[in-house]
Amino acid sequence: MDSLLTIKNPYIIFLICYLIGSIPTAYLIGKIKNIDIRKVGSGNVGATNTARILGKKWAFLVLMADMAKGFLAVIMAKYLLSETIARNIILLAGVFSVLGHIFPLWLKFKGGRGVATVCGVVIALSPYQALLAFLIFIVILYLSKFVSLASLSGAVSLPASFFMFFDFSSSPAMFYFFSSLAMIIFFMHIKNIQRLINGTESKISSFAK
Repeated sequence: MDSLLTIKNPYIIFLICYLIGSIPTAYLIGKIKNIDIRKVGSGNVGATNTARILGKKWAFLVLMADMAKGFLAVIMAKYLLSETIARNIILLAGVFSVLGHIFPLWLKFKGGRGVATVCGVVIALSPYQALLAFLIFIVILYLSKFVSLASLSGAVSLPASFFMFFDFSSSPAMFYFFSSLAMIIFFMHIKNIQRLINGTESKISSFAK
């Protein structure tokens, strides 16, 4: 039996998740420091550029907040969706929170690359895969000092680990969901990939303390 708080129209959930994802954490923190994060460094509204400009302490705060956006969007969707609605709608709700971060309404649809918000979504849906992706991220980051390469490696691990350790036939939607998240991350890192190939990508050693 549905509770009084359930929502039967998934489009309302998608809109709410998009708006949650659209909260421009790095931009707001930059404003506290009287800096428009979009006009300095790489211009990216995310934790990596925040680390370059404001330092690791503020970057950590941005990272946690952006992860929370994805996590809370999925948890909210799970709680509010009517039981009669296919649970795969929750996966789409997670995607909309990521799209909100990448294309925020409040910043003329120019946001971050979505890695932290993807992480929050995956934690809410499959914490073990999130942990594996995080470990891969840390190892690649330690070895290469490239945040972009570590992010791409973690993204690849999502569909790869599902295919290797889970029964694809039991939930093909999850595999396609993780594959979609990985493709979004790769698309948002096209310029980083080009810089990695050209040897001009910035390393974390250049970030402010």
